[in-house]
Amino acid sequence: MLCSPISWPSRSLILFVSLSFTTTVLGVNKERSLSELSSATNVTAAIPFYSLPTTYPLSLTPQNPTIENQIRNTLAHYPLAIDGKNFAALDLVFTQHVVANYSEPLGVLTGLPAVVSALESSLSPVGTQHAFSTQVIEILAGEVEARTYYTASHFGQGDYYGQVLYAYGQYQDD
Repeated sequence: MLCSPISWPSRSLILFVSLSFTTTVLGVNKERSLSELSSATNVTAAIPFYSLPTTYPLSLTPQNPTIENQIRNTLAHYPLAIDGKNFAALDLVFTQHVVANYSEPLGVLTGLPAVVSALESSLSPVGTQHAFSTQVIEILAGEVEARTYYTASHFGQGDYYGQVLYAYGQYQDD
């Protein structure tokens, strides 16, 4: 939990999460448990920036534009919920069994209630403005991976009025 926006170090943050579009958009009704996710991939390890260009094969098969657009819209609800302080709306973005690595000081959070609680308390002393930029969405064999660059401005309120913290990084969604 963050005590104040002043104590935040200026560094990039990585968010690795399991999004709800993997079950609703693709119509897969299988929820994987945390142990299944952990054995399938290292859910707490972020892909280094330098590896991103070669992480995804360039698909010669056209992506399904409808599914890709639904995924992009699902991802777009994250900053809308966060910036609007409507943390309950994060259930439009995350599964109940989300595993989110927000890096320090929040670390790895498991389950939607933990994510909502941590974000709500850590962002209470600030207003925010999140913006997405470069994005890659790959849909291969029923699996989806997305990488999205972001910048986030955090505007101090109350005792921190007039202070701004800028965060930047990438969201890695599987």
